Amino acid sequence: MAERQDDTSGMGSVPRGPSFLPWSPAEQPPQQLPPADPYEPYLGPRRSRWPVILSVLAIVLVAAVVAGASLVAHWNDTHLAAPPPAEAHPSSVTTTPTDRIDFISDEGTGQLIMRARSWVRDGQPIFGTYLRVEVELVCTSGEVDYAPYNFQAFDRSGQLFEMATEGTAGRPLAVGTLRAGQRIRGTIAFDMPRGDVTLLMSDDSEKTVTALKVPD
Repeated sequence: MAERQDDTSGMGSVPRGPSFLPWSPAEQPPQQLPPADPYEPYLGPRRSRWPVILSVLAIVLVAAVVAGASLVAHWNDTHLAAPPPAEAHPSSVTTTPTDRIDFISDEGTGQLIMRARSWVRDGQPIFGTYLRVEVELVCTSGEVDYAPYNFQAFDRSGQLFEMATEGTAGRPLAVGTLRAGQRIRGTIAFDMPRGDVTLLMSDDSEKTVTALKVPD
């Protein structure tokens, strides 16, 4: 009868199994860090305060600009004088050299020039305004008679208005006769409603000599 082999012979020369695992030291428990001191200041990286400071400065600057603009506007509204009403001063217009016309009369030739015109309320005009015109007469040949009452004015409706001395501010056109190369200036006026006017000049015989447009 064959001998019974050792039960361990079939396992080879090296013991196997869980009971023969090489010994390893026991795992060390994880080391715990000491609790943080609640009174210890945080030493981490600090955020820059410049963005906050710049934002505050920008807001202050905008507020200052708005406040300054409001103060300037308020001062202008309360301190600047209101413009005078339109009636306080006459609306004077200086004419150009084109506001002239050549004429021929029975005694000579000349030129009628309108130097300035204005609508005024001096005195007590019946129609509310005076048309005041500064005229210049030039004699180029022969003789030219002149007088303030040689002028008349027509409005757009064709109504005729005579010369009004009280509207000339004390500077009416004189009376006389011009000879070749002479000239004279003076003021004529008409008590009439404001608007476009045709200025008519006649001679001493009441014969029409020339006419000139006077825009409003």
